[in-house]
Order: sequence, then C-alpha cells, then structure tokens
Amino acid sequence: MPKKRSKLIPITIFLIFLIIGLVIGIVMVNKLNYFVKLEEIDKADVEYYVLEKNDKYGVINKNGDIVIEAQYDGIKIPNPTTDLFICIDDINNGEWKAIDKTNTQKWTNLNSIDAISIRATTSLVPYEKTVLKYKEGNSYGIMDFEGNKITDAIYEDIKNVDYKEGYLKVKEQGLYGVINIKGKKILNSEYDEISSDGYYNEKTKYQDAGFILRIKTDNGYKYGYAKSNGQKVLDTEYSELNRLTQIEGSNSLYFIASLNGKYGLLKNSNEILKTEYRTINFDSNNKIFIAEKDSAFGVFDIDGKTIVPMDYDSIAIGGEYINAYKGENTVIFDTKGNNIQTENSSKEKVSEEYSIIIDKDNNYNIVDKNDNILLQDKYSYIEYFMNDLFIATNSTKTGLIRANGQVVIPLEYSTIQNIDGVNLLQATSLETNKTFIINSEGKMNEGLENSSFVKNENYVKLISNTDVKYYTLDGNEITYKELYPENTLYAIKQNDKWGFKDKDGKIKVNCEYDFVSEQNGNYVGVKKDGKWGVLDLNGNVVKEPSYEIAFNNVSFLGQFYEIGTNVGLPIYCGDESN
Repeated sequence: MPKKRSKLIPITIFLIFLIIGLVIGIVMVNKLNYFVKLEEIDKADVEYYVLEKNDKYGVINKNGDIVIEAQYDGIKIPNPTTDLFICIDDINNGEWKAIDKTNTQKWTNLNSIDAISIRATTSLVPYEKTVLKYKEGNSYGIMDFEGNKITDAIYEDIKNVDYKEGYLKVKEQGLYGVINIKGKKILNSEYDEISSDGYYNEKTKYQDAGFILRIKTDNGYKYGYAKSNGQKVLDTEYSELNRLTQIEGSNSLYFIASLNGKYGLLKNSNEILKTEYRTINFDSNNKIFIAEKDSAFGVFDIDGKTIVPMDYDSIAIGGEYINAYKGENTVIFDTKGNNIQTENSSKEKVSEEYSIIIDKDNNYNIVDKNDNILLQDKYSYIEYFMNDLFIATNSTKTGLIRANGQVVIPLEYSTIQNIDGVNLLQATSLETNKTFIINSEGKMNEGLENSSFVKNENYVKLISNTDVKYYTLDGNEITYKELYPENTLYAIKQNDKWGFKDKDGKIKVNCEYDFVSEQNGNYVGVKKDGKWGVLDLNGNVVKEPSYEIAFNNVSFLGQFYEIGTNVGLPIYCGDESN
C-alpha cells in the first residue's frame, strides 16, 4: 500500500511561511516608524513672511498685505505655506501661543505652544515644519498643526538635534534621549548630552547622520556613538570621539577616539589603530592618517596599513606628497608609501591634465600629466580655475594665466577669487575701487566702482550706489529683461536718472529717481534724495520715499523692504530708518 502523506507537512510549511511573513512585516513596520519624510518647501511655495516694524512683529502675505499687525514682541512662522503663527506678547516673561490669520488664539487649554527651531543652514525654513512643542502643566509634548497630540506632555524639555531635521532631543529626569517627529523613540533618555555627528551627502542630506552620545562620570565626560536609527555602535567609554564624516558611507563609520589621553582609530566598533598615539590627524584629501607616538611620526591608510614608518620628527602633507623630516634630512613619499626623488615639497592634481607644484623655495608652478614643468616665470601663489586657466599671484598682484604661461588677465588686481557654485571669478582693484566679473573663458567684463557682488539662483549681479550689472552663471553680461521676460516693469537709466519701461519699451515711470529696485511681485522700489519709496506696477505711489536704508540691493513687498536675506526666509521691515 502507498504511504499516506502526513497532513502535518503542509501545515508546518504554512506556519514557517506565516512566521517569516510576520517577521518581515514587523521589520518593515519598524523601518517605517523610524523613517521620517521631511516636508520640502521652495521659495515659490511661501505664502507668509515675518514683518518687523518699530521692534514689534507681525505677518504679511506674499502680496505684501498685512495679515497680522506688527504688535507682538516675537513671531515665528513654522510652515510659511500654512496660516499658523507662533507669537509672544512679552518675550522676557510671557509664553508663546498659536494664532491663525484672523489673530485668533488656538488651543487656549494649553499653557504654551511653540515652534521647534532648527539650523537654517539645513533648511529654507528654520523650524520643524509639521510639528509643534506644547506645554501642559510644567511638561512638554509634540503635536501636529491640527492640534493632535503625537506624544503626551511627559518631557522636561524638547529641542531639535542640530543638523537632524525630524529628530528631537527630549529630556527626562535630567537626561536626554531622542525621538522622531512621529513620536518614535530612537534613543532612551540616559545621556548628559546628544549631538549629531554632522554627516552629510547630496542624496540623503543629513538623514544618515548618527549621534554622538555623552555621559557624565566621576572621571569626566565619556562619549559613545549610535547610528541614525538608534543602533548603538560604541559604548560611552571614550574621553574624546570624533566621527570622520569626510569618509562616505553610513555602514563604514570611522572614528578617532581617545582613551586615557591616547588616541586610536576605529572602523565601526573595530580597532584599526590601537589607542596608544599622542595625536592622530586625518588628511581628508588623501584619506590618510598622520600619527604621533613617543615623539615620532608616521602615516597610515584607512585600513591601518603603514605608509610611512613611525620614524620621523615631523610630517607635512603637500598635496599628494608626504614630507617626512628627520634632523636635517627630508624624505618625500607618495600616498602609497613609495620614496620619490623630487625637488618639490607639494604636488596637487587639479585636473586630468594638470597639477600645481610648490618647490622648496615656496615658488609655485604648473606641470602636465607627464610632470613637464610648464611655466618659466615664478609665482608666489597659483590656484586652479577651470580648463587650462589658473589664478596667479606674484609678490603683490594677481591675474589669470593659461597653463602654458600666457597671461589672460594682467597681474594688476588686488584679488581674484572663485565664486562658490558657479564657474566665475570675482576680481577687485583697490586702486580704482572697482569689482569685475571674469567668465569661464577668461573674459573680464567691465566692472563697477564701489560695488558689491550678489549671487542669485540663476544669475549674478554687481550693484553700486548708482548702477547695476547682470551676468549669467557663465559670466556673460545680460539684461534683466532677458532674465525675467514675464515681468511688467524694467528699470531704465537716462541722464544718470532711473525710471521704468514696460516689456514693449514704453516708459511707464519717468527717469527722475536716483536709483530703483527690481520688480518683486507687484511692486518696485524707487530712491530719491537718499530715501526709498514704493510704486505699484502702474507707477502709482504706494509709499512716498521715506525709508533711510543703508544698502542698495533692496527688494520690496508691498510697502515693506526685505532684510535678513543671508540665511533662510527674508523678514520684511517697515522701519523708516535702518
């Protein structure tokens, strides 16, 4: 007779798959709880701005209309796309409260409502954009913008973790832990201090940054480390701890750590260099470590392999050269540890074709990829710009040269420097008080006297007390109309006076002003007899010239002018003397 197949086998298989499915489900839910999706806000999304007038604060909308009169000692807009404002009547003794656009107070049953500040360098808006901190009795919790409580009021304090938007440092019984804006606990409240390690990359921003943990002991502070999800990597046993954020990767964590006054190198929790060195310094360009032990120096790679033995009086890095000094002798190594013969102290590769070298007399030169020296003249400084162009300085003046030594811009300028984020140079001359723009081909555009440089998202400009010039991000001069063809008014200058024309070239505002601003929304600024006023797009006066403003790069919204444009969103001001 054939054997009967046991009914237990399919049931067992089913149970196994069920358990696996449950485990996967639990893991996925847990990951979702840890994951924080941040709200991103662009300038075009902004509906509300802070208004400052006579040391009081209110709110205006994107059309320049007053929403909340400037009547509060302080005001915050945690999410400028939403009409929820946090204000205070007495900034020294009062409590923050929430109001809407009708100036009606919300959630009056709570002791206070406050926005949670974050570093403005990590976000356009310097607050958590979806949660608020509320106070009930003497304790704090977080809630959403609808008033729904995410956590109970169980914390002594709540604040943002620096560089970690979406993560909050909470205090319980005098110690700190971390939760995310969903209320999920990331770290238990058992630390004297918690800070972000500052790790950043373009894809995930600061989301993969971990936490430096600190406790207070009888022997001083001790430090440890946890990943962004709270997973503990290092116990709080180190007297110093520094994550090397220049080394990419959230799973390959490198630390310089100290125990009992000696330093070592860790990868994750594994010791690469024992904690026996007096100092360890990281060279991020070459990904190497300069270590000191018993008054001797050496060099290691990131795997702890010796590149230069611990046998030298001092070590200096010169680009891709390692200068090892012992007594009167100097030995030059490359970053692989090979001893090389050269009269130079530094060689830095700046492109596929070129490197900049520095000789032992501190003279700069350029070599090609075959190490052929390209310049006959000696320079006290050379910096790479782009293609075959280099900024060059002799003993006193600076210019622009090609790799073959051809002078493109004469060495007669006080400074020439790169402009961050664009392929442009800014040149200044102290003799003429002029600032110039140099494009990517080395062409210099005529500058302006007593001018300042302003970089915007899609153009740059030079602006003085009486004039303005616009340039593309490639450094070619362009008109403002070409930049913003949909605008209504465009500035014109005739006989040293300014006015406006429309897009068809018809004069809309006569040239009778000393200077004017660009169009911002439905308004333009005009300057007369040293004071600024505001016109609408039909040329009607909104505000007679009465503002005494110390700068000329002015932008008006309604009758108010922009201040505080360096970081985050601007504040608009109505003070007539500033």
